[in-house]
Amino acid sequence: MITRLLVANRGEIARRIFRTCRELGVETVAVYSDADADAPHVSEAGLAVRLGEPMAYLDIEAIVRAAELSGADAVHPGYGFLSENAAFAVAVVEAGLTWVGPPPGAIAAMGSKIEAKRLMAEAGVPVLPSLAVPASLGETPARDGLLQDGGAPGDGPPVGGETEGAAGAGWSYPLLVKASAGGGGRGMRVVDGPSDLGRALASARREAESAFGDGTVFVEPLLERARHIEVQILADAHGTVWALGERECSIQRRHQKVVEECPSPAVTPALRDRLEAAAVRAAQAIGYVGAGTVEFLVKDDTIAFLEMNTRLQVEHPVTELVYGVDLVELQLRVAEGEPLPGDRPSPSGHAVEVRLYAEDAAYLPQSGTVDLFEVKGPVRVDSGVESGSTVSTHYDPMLAKIISFGRSRGEAIRKLTTALEGARVHGLTTNRVLLRNILRSRAFREGDTHTGFLDEHRLAAHEPPTEAQTLAAALAIAARHRSEATVQRSLPCGWRNVRSQPQIARFEEAEAVYDPAPRGVVSAGPYRVVMETDGLRQTFEIAHYEGRVYVGDTRLTPLPRLPEPAEEHAPGSLLAPMPGSVLRVEVEQGAAVSKGQVVLVLEAMKMEHQIAAPAAGVVSAVMVEKGYQVEAGAVLAIIEEGEA
Repeated sequence: MITRLLVANRGEIARRIFRTCRELGVETVAVYSDADADAPHVSEAGLAVRLGEPMAYLDIEAIVRAAELSGADAVHPGYGFLSENAAFAVAVVEAGLTWVGPPPGAIAAMGSKIEAKRLMAEAGVPVLPSLAVPASLGETPARDGLLQDGGAPGDGPPVGGETEGAAGAGWSYPLLVKASAGGGGRGMRVVDGPSDLGRALASARREAESAFGDGTVFVEPLLERARHIEVQILADAHGTVWALGERECSIQRRHQKVVEECPSPAVTPALRDRLEAAAVRAAQAIGYVGAGTVEFLVKDDTIAFLEMNTRLQVEHPVTELVYGVDLVELQLRVAEGEPLPGDRPSPSGHAVEVRLYAEDAAYLPQSGTVDLFEVKGPVRVDSGVESGSTVSTHYDPMLAKIISFGRSRGEAIRKLTTALEGARVHGLTTNRVLLRNILRSRAFREGDTHTGFLDEHRLAAHEPPTEAQTLAAALAIAARHRSEATVQRSLPCGWRNVRSQPQIARFEEAEAVYDPAPRGVVSAGPYRVVMETDGLRQTFEIAHYEGRVYVGDTRLTPLPRLPEPAEEHAPGSLLAPMPGSVLRVEVEQGAAVSKGQVVLVLEAMKMEHQIAAPAAGVVSAVMVEKGYQVEAGAVLAIIEEGEA
């Protein structure tokens, strides 16, 4: 029996596992990097062990030592990091600890997507054709060699030679380059034509190597407008395998899921039977034990195996709510050798989950301090942060998962939409507006989703402040100034015996021009403003921080009356859009560049971000080198616009 569990992870998944442990009376141990010393998951555990540098969560020996030091008798890997690393599972077992996960052999079998597709084809699970890419292949595949056939049953012909890439061998573009050793969108690139193939392969390799320690990639056809559907499986050591329905995970950005729901609005009972049968065959083929997920692409009547995640999935809460189970509890009981209890549970209702990310409208990750984190309403919130938490550049920018449950899909969507509308996350730019607009969109409400949903619909990810919000901010700031005054606090800000000019409050985002005692204002305090227009009364909650004010979740940045001289940048300066490290510089000073040409590549939160020339010209200066750490706004290079 497990008495003390070490969770070899961080953030929301560590907190999620600790919650179940508390309910079961299992003692908990956290591990943390120096970057996470003050993270919520550290304080929530009964014991915590420091690992060291930020990526020490990948240090197998350090984590096993932490388990031994803390007296833990079991290890749960969470998701990401070492969760699908067979060597880690072996090390845990060899240390005499209980491994809360599938057998190492099953992890190894699915650890390479190339090998996994071979095994699944042999087990009768439908797969897409794919081609393994030799590590020796460079950025000019037509000259450097062939994309060799991976050899899996059903694979297509090799790509390369003097043909136009895959199209010349019977395939058609677009193609998808994928990392063999991991997922989460890392090491994945869309290839629209033969001229893009080499660069995509090289970039995917680097990102996969950084994220998973393995740069092996492969190529497969890209099914456009397909759905990403996955099946939750749970198996015990006594031969029982449950398939707990499907999850719809089609809405993605950068090949990472953004919205998930259970069940899928597009899956018929007959299609569900096919998906569940294929998932069970996949689990049985590798002797699977524990919780896992089998992912498929679905288009019309075609289903094709994508991969098997040999771990708990990020979006597992929607399955828990619909099937009335605690998957972490079942993981622990299966690891203790118990059989699955009774008959497979039946589904009821509908659940929808959104992933709240710290990112801007261009999906670029953000870092900094979460000044306020507040999500209210009849929803479940699995969060890795709380008010005051720091979001670093070292890890995935997901702040929380917000999940709703309803008797119907419409009810679940309504609850989640309302919760997002009222959520307040201050200090960092988030994708809250985008998530809310997805849920409000007609296409989503009709269940018309696919993996290209966001590219097709181009929903707004940012909203400017309304006139009412801008006025509320101006009144709250004025009220705060009066409350801090040392004399005549009762006078309104800007008061004069004879009114002649309105007050003006200027923000970076908007401007308010108003009378010091404007009509329709019921009350105006530093932290709450109540206004009434045409019989409609609105209350605005205000929060003040250094250099910025929030009205609800809308940020406004007051402009100083006497601004300091702004730092000027030379025309054509390429600025870092986020903090990160310089992964590669692709040009030299004096080089001619074309519009859209990649000048350098930054790495932040284990993702590559290309910095391209905004116009044709000549590189007049390169300010950084490979390995440089840069802050947001730093000048990286300067392009003198004009003919080269």
